[in-house]
Amino acid sequence: MRKVYAVVLVLVVLSFTFYFGNFFMARPETHTSARTGSMKSVNATFNDGFCVYPDSPLGKMVAEELRGRGYKVLLLSAPVECDGQFLAVWVKWFNVSYSPVLARGHVRVIAVYSSAGDPTHYLRYRNATDGTAALMDFEDTQIPQFQAYVLVDVSDESRGIIGLRGYQDYLMREAAKAVVGNIKHVTDGEAG
Repeated sequence: MRKVYAVVLVLVVLSFTFYFGNFFMARPETHTSARTGSMKSVNATFNDGFCVYPDSPLGKMVAEELRGRGYKVLLLSAPVECDGQFLAVWVKWFNVSYSPVLARGHVRVIAVYSSAGDPTHYLRYRNATDGTAALMDFEDTQIPQFQAYVLVDVSDESRGIIGLRGYQDYLMREAAKAVVGNIKHVTDGEAG
């Protein structure tokens, strides 16, 4: 009877370890795609540094990626006008099929950017009944600026020893890298 309890206890501990474990020792096959849109005003203002909203796990990963590229970053707890370039990021949806040795996932992240620190486009999107149209429709603002949105899709299939939390973090880090890379791609050449 003790052997049965020991086996059950080991299985419970392993289940908790893989479910809550933040480890990822696997061979990923990751694919990233992005769609962007932008509008540049005449004499657009480009502030130094970035203000990232919200102060969430994804926001922190994006801020870490920006800092790694040499930028000053301020995390915002509310979408307010700031002295840096405004960047709002959030997860639109997240889907994972998981086992401890094989995981498949897909995450869609949306980012809204303003070179002048203006959250107007983001706020209009969040309050719209038709979010897709509001995201893709830019309006002139009083502040001359460069505005952009980025839709990032990250899909992956990984094989190896994988903890669920570690796999989710891996997908989010890949999304954060793609957001920063695409924001820099659409703004390169515009700030001059």
